Amino acid sequence: MRRPIFFPPLPVNITRMAKAFWTITFVLASSILWPIAARAALIRVPEEHKSIQQAVEAAAPGDEILVGPGTYKENILIARPVVLRSSAGASKTVIEAADGALPSIKVEKTSNVTIRGFSATGSHIAGAYLTGSSNITLAECTLTKNTSGIIMHGTTESSIRENISNSNAQYGLYMEKSHKNTIERNTASLNQDKGFFISNSNNNTISANSVNLNSWDGIMLYASTGNTVKGNKTLRNTYGLVISESPGNELSDNTTVPNLFLILPIALIYLGVVSYLLQKNLLKAIYKE
Repeated sequence: MRRPIFFPPLPVNITRMAKAFWTITFVLASSILWPIAARAALIRVPEEHKSIQQAVEAAAPGDEILVGPGTYKENILIARPVVLRSSAGASKTVIEAADGALPSIKVEKTSNVTIRGFSATGSHIAGAYLTGSSNITLAECTLTKNTSGIIMHGTTESSIRENISNSNAQYGLYMEKSHKNTIERNTASLNQDKGFFISNSNNNTISANSVNLNSWDGIMLYASTGNTVKGNKTLRNTYGLVISESPGNELSDNTTVPNLFLILPIALIYLGVVSYLLQKNLLKAIYKE
């Protein structure tokens, strides 16, 4: 009769190695399969949803909403992380405020939102209103004929770039209590008050913007500190760059040319006075002779 064969138990270190192997295998498999399962959806307007707001409400966090050309008469409220972009650019994709008492586009109490390639118009508040949010990107949009083009209130670490904010009743950009944002390569012209009004906002970078032909100030900083203002052009505003109660800001390489509409009348008056005095003295000299 054969004796039973007994195998000695595996050493503890080998058992641990086996457990570690299966743990690593599980983690690797999860890292490969999870992104596939969690891949963001692409939602199309108007093919899948007739309005942009319907698409926003149907979107899960991280989804992308692609909007076809047209004029959408509605007010957009975004309160979750999504990408909202147009397929044909701002000139062909217009959001016109259905209710003028609301912003055309509002981003509220969220983060990681991108809005790209829209025109926003017709709001008595703002074309784009960003409040209580962070890591927001507003890019390649045109904001005209609103009370303000862009308003940022309590918004941090966001990017406002390559937008056109012209012909608004008040400001091209109004920033209040918003910190660590980047405002770059935007155009703000022909606004009825200021191009950019930065109030109680710190540690922002404002660079390479064209802020021209606004009725009052080009760029104004009020009660704001730690901001970098560089490489901007403020041409033919009443005042180019105004710093009020705002110590500790870095200003460099900005170009300011005053408003010729103000200078020209003063220059003409001055020339008229000089001409009058010269003629008067000339006549006196002639009569004396």
